[in-house]
Amino acid sequence: MMSIWSMLLIGSACCGFVSHGQRRAATDGANVVHSDNLQSPLSILSTATSARCQDKFNAVHTNQLRASSSRTCNTDIDGYYRQYKTLPTPPVMHDDLSRLISGELRKNTNRDERTNKILIIGDVHGCLDEMKLLVNKASQVSNAGKQFASIILVGDLCNKGPQSSAVIRYVRKQPYMYSVRGNHDNAALMAALGDNDRLAKEKYSWVHELSDEDVVWMANLPYTIRIPKDLISSDSFDRDILVVHAGLIPNVSLDNQDIKTMVTVRNLTHIQNNGDNSMKQYEYYNLSNTEDIPIPVAKAFSGPELVVFGHDAKRGIQLEKHAIGLDSGCVYGNKLTGIVFPEKELVSVNASRIYSQVKNNAKSDAI
Repeated sequence: MMSIWSMLLIGSACCGFVSHGQRRAATDGANVVHSDNLQSPLSILSTATSARCQDKFNAVHTNQLRASSSRTCNTDIDGYYRQYKTLPTPPVMHDDLSRLISGELRKNTNRDERTNKILIIGDVHGCLDEMKLLVNKASQVSNAGKQFASIILVGDLCNKGPQSSAVIRYVRKQPYMYSVRGNHDNAALMAALGDNDRLAKEKYSWVHELSDEDVVWMANLPYTIRIPKDLISSDSFDRDILVVHAGLIPNVSLDNQDIKTMVTVRNLTHIQNNGDNSMKQYEYYNLSNTEDIPIPVAKAFSGPELVVFGHDAKRGIQLEKHAIGLDSGCVYGNKLTGIVFPEKELVSVNASRIYSQVKNNAKSDAI
């Protein structure tokens, strides 16, 4: 393992499994467009962005957002949203920890104090104090007081809790700390870009605290992060890990996963196999179809990767052979949980208090 970091510095320039032309359009309540005919947000000309800033679209809320001294609303992401009324596709939909680490190494960040262990943390939802406590506790009890090689969050960094903007800024600035994006991250990003319906709700009032840098960082978050087994292999653990916010459809390639699935799925249902295909096939469980039997997403996976996800506080910690669910409901007054690899050791801290009440209606299953 000692030579892995130097190998990463030389190689691993990009992920090899993303096929941009095969992305499927999907909505999760925070519209995201996938089209090869649309410009990348990073390629939108600044002159065009400035011109669109003069549009009357969301003028009142744009002025409110600009009230923050560090928020100009003139980023390429803002320009893209004003033109298309939707979120842009992130530059890398499905990222790889090797690529992310190689980027950090090029900044000459000191790794002398770090081990090869990796910590994955469940849904934070603005609970910054608990997140810091968890990282410190995991370091002490599972890593001899040293820093982890990397820390990855399963998304839903924000909303419901007390310090949403502070969590985003903290994670953004920490070296070797990464996150996939969740449904609440997408919804908050829509509000930050000027979505009238969301800005009218008190739950999004905190987005005025975001800076341009925060918004661009959120818009660039991937939907999955793969942890190659070479980074964490040991005598007891030897397979890749896929980190995603909510889950994936088993036996479907990453290229063909809907965004709605990756950020909102909790249950699946069986569908009829085609031909002689012996693999079980699934689809997103429809709450309105009472004839379907819901299958928890964690129970549907058959490998070879281990999928680590969050999003399902009602079920809490889920430990299956091929999937681990980490949402233990910190924002609801329960616990914030992480897992340390390669040992697969769970670590948790108690929430300081109840920040948000659990929704008990049926529709909340899809929120």
